[in-house]
Amino acid sequence: MKTLAAALVSLAVACSLAGCGRRATEADCQLIVDKSVELQMKEMSETDAATIAERETHIRSELDEQIQSCQSRRVTDRTIACVKAATATQELDRCLR
Repeated sequence: MKTLAAALVSLAVACSLAGCGRRATEADCQLIVDKSVELQMKEMSETDAATIAERETHIRSELDEQIQSCQSRRVTDRTIACVKAATATQELDRCLR
């Protein structure tokens, strides 16, 4: 999914330029991917938890290389809190800018 890859790239660019926070962990990067999938599916009226979890697993495997490169990028606790609280893809995009 292009949006997920773009979100990871946005995070990497924004934080590398600002020199902010701490190094992102695999869990941080997977959170961004999972939240993006969850929000996109809800916007498509798909709310079944099992279906969302299956899609998250599939997308994580497709974006494994991007997730790996996301790790060790700089991220703030504020960014991660924003990602967790996002209720729409537009909010998630703002978190990562």
